Amino acid sequence: MLADGTAQNPEDRSTQFVPVEGGETTSAGTMLVVAYLLMWAILIGFVLTSWMRQKKLDARLSELERSLGPGPKS
Repeated sequence: MLADGTAQNPEDRSTQFVPVEGGETTSAGTMLVVAYLLMWAILIGFVLTSWMRQKKLDARLSELERSLGPGPKS
């Protein structure tokens, strides 16, 4: 063994699972649900923001077309 408690040889290491005390308290299922909710919230926010920007752009384009007046007659 080294001074820091690690084994030098692979044979010296434990081959048994030993759980860590005081580790994660949140389950993987909870983190998965939170991740999906966060991704949906980001997607919905992006779609709503894009929709609002498109609505403003359409209004601006309509105003510009009105200010230019009718096009040339052919």
